[in-house]
Amino acid sequence: MNRRPTRTNAPATIAGVLIALGLIFAGLAPAHAASYIRIGGSGSSWAGNALQDWVSRVGSQGVTVDYENKGSSTGRKEFADKMKQFAVSEIPYTGDTADPRDNSLPPFKYAMLPVVAGGTAFMYNLKTGANRLTALKLSQQAIAKIFTGQLQKWNDPIIRADNPGVPLPDARVNVVVRSDGSGATAQFTLWLLRQFPADYAKLCQKTGCDPRRATSFFPIGNGQLQNFVAQNGSQGVTTYTANNQYTINYDEYSYAKGIDFPAAQVKNAAGFYTLPTEHAVAVALTQAKINLDSKSANYLSQDLSKVYGYQDPRSYPMSAYSYMIVPTQTTEALNTAQGATLGFFANYALCEGQRPMGQLGYSPLPMNLVLAAMDQIQKIPGVDKSTLDKINQTRASVKSGGTPACNNPTFKPGDSPAMNQLVRSAPFDPACNAACQAAWTGATVAENQGPGSTGSNTGKSGAKLAAAGAQAAGAGPAAGAGAPAAAAAPAASGGSTTAGSAAAACDADTGVCGSPQAQGATAGNPGQALTPVSTNLAATNGWGQPQTLLVVIGLLMLVLVLAPPLVAHLLGQRSAVKQGSKT
Repeated sequence: MNRRPTRTNAPATIAGVLIALGLIFAGLAPAHAASYIRIGGSGSSWAGNALQDWVSRVGSQGVTVDYENKGSSTGRKEFADKMKQFAVSEIPYTGDTADPRDNSLPPFKYAMLPVVAGGTAFMYNLKTGANRLTALKLSQQAIAKIFTGQLQKWNDPIIRADNPGVPLPDARVNVVVRSDGSGATAQFTLWLLRQFPADYAKLCQKTGCDPRRATSFFPIGNGQLQNFVAQNGSQGVTTYTANNQYTINYDEYSYAKGIDFPAAQVKNAAGFYTLPTEHAVAVALTQAKINLDSKSANYLSQDLSKVYGYQDPRSYPMSAYSYMIVPTQTTEALNTAQGATLGFFANYALCEGQRPMGQLGYSPLPMNLVLAAMDQIQKIPGVDKSTLDKINQTRASVKSGGTPACNNPTFKPGDSPAMNQLVRSAPFDPACNAACQAAWTGATVAENQGPGSTGSNTGKSGAKLAAAGAQAAGAGPAAGAGAPAAAAAPAASGGSTTAGSAAAACDADTGVCGSPQAQGATAGNPGQALTPVSTNLAATNGWGQPQTLLVVIGLLMLVLVLAPPLVAHLLGQRSAVKQGSKT
């Protein structure tokens, strides 16, 4: 009797395996993802690249968040008009840094929390002969005069002084500014107002702006600034600058870095030229403070007054951060279910979301700002237990010195809010020797100490800084006065000279006295020493070793389930053939 070959139900088997694999892959997404409903926000394009990165990453976990880079002014208006669940902006609704033209005030309670730190960079398109210039240096004085229409030639003596030996072209400086209401513009004009009020007043005299206030809309007037051109959004000014020779703009460093275009190295209050790397911004923002006085018009606003003139040699002077603006009560635009999603998204942004910030051209938020932001997340209506548990675990780990529940790269187990790992690892310019560095290696974060507090620096005292600065004679630019109108930190009295060099020269816009040879990186050395050491560690959420292991297990299951019946099927066919040949 001939035995019939054993038949297998291959389609059913494969379907079963696929279902099993589907269940395995379903486990890759967080269990809570299915419970989070879709939300949306709009606002800052300065912070836009960071927001889009977070949107993509939480999307891979099954959480849908929409974000539109419409500019801070539009974002604040849409939030106030209950069109969006959240907004992102560099400037608040009220206070002395708010723009009176942005008069849409939310008719409901809201909070602001820092989410994105970065530096306003000056991307430029400039050639010297046939070669693109990639190491342009600019003093703060030069920047102020360029963007107020007073400096109009690339070979102006002020620019030449920062770039000795560089054959700068005799060409007009074409200034590219934002045409829309922009937080980047507000932050930049605030810097002009506070650091160079006389230059800002000249700009307002030409264009009709208020010289007493910063503005979200760059004042170009009606043709009074013939070498200025306005473009919409961060992408607009970036694209225009990249496509047009002899141009320069202002916007977040992420945009220049994203298309591999150079940004100017800016001379800080210590006399060193720096780029807005994650380290340089982190160093600068140790001096940023949040107004915690709930009765103040500037409540929860950032205070950057000590950032601009900070004398740490590694600091980037135009560093700031963006706020996420969230409701603290339910509205027509936000119910408690949406609030749960918003709380999850905001907490993700502060912790896991900060890990790729350095690669994108931003700087991860430090612990002091993260903890302050978490206080505001708790006020979101509907924030769920999972998010609250993570916040409480983060606070507990800070107190106990245990492993932080917040996977943020700026702090590690045992750190206090006054410590920032990026600051500790920030490199110094080669011209700043050990004595020059000594004053800053122990510097810590300026802490907020309660409502109404203006904060204080918990690092070394001014006397110690001055003493260390005095010992650093010959170690490069000495700590001197800040830019005009800046409140300078204590500095070593007198100037310093480099041993064996000619008489010291004093910089007109920082007050720093030192040899020209020691004034930071030279034109041929575009600040390589300031290239950041990567601190972007492998993430614990998303795709990693556990997920890869699950895939391997799934493939093994596929082989184990399919291989035996397939082998049996082949052997059965072979046996049937043999039986047939015998007959």
